[in-house]
Amino acid sequence: MYHNPDKHPEIGAGACLKVVNARFNAELSRQIAGTLPPGHIYQFGHPSAILLSAGLPNLPIEMAASRLVDKALQQNHPFDLYEVENLVSAIQTPLSVFRSATHIGSNVILTALHHHGRNFVVAIQTNMKKGKIEINGIRSVYPKKSLAIMGWITQDLLDYADKKRMVEWLSKQQSNSADVRKLFNHTAKILQNFENPKCGG
Repeated sequence: MYHNPDKHPEIGAGACLKVVNARFNAELSRQIAGTLPPGHIYQFGHPSAILLSAGLPNLPIEMAASRLVDKALQQNHPFDLYEVENLVSAIQTPLSVFRSATHIGSNVILTALHHHGRNFVVAIQTNMKKGKIEINGIRSVYPKKSLAIMGWITQDLLDYADKKRMVEWLSKQQSNSADVRKLFNHTAKILQNFENPKCGG
């Protein structure tokens, strides 16, 4: 059920991130234990100033618990549910935010959470109809190859970057291929020259 931020200010636009994140972690533990009620909807609060600056509308971010487990079981990129602990914080304070190359009106968030060296990304469909309201609906969570992420940067899909953390992320990627190293350098140059939108602007 959607929670009115006026009645639950801790999940409003000025959310106390620790509270919302702790609630998610507690509910995730229940899902792992098999005690989460059927039909549960995870609440991530309204977008942070960073996400708003990247173009996400000021609507609640939600994800069905059933969708999370479905994504964890996908054969092409399986993961364990415990690996997405702190997902709320990871989304609200992202490494970067991209426009989706395949879904108009969607965003893809690169998080600091990782699985076997690959960072988790979160695909969000904005302005998703849910009864009489609209939400930012999380439609996918999965670990993504670094080369694909660099491809998004070179394709001019970047809307926000935590430049310090992204440079650190890029420095951890390794390859013996000359072509890939050239891609690293090109991506680093784009990040260096990238200008973030003003938060709240």
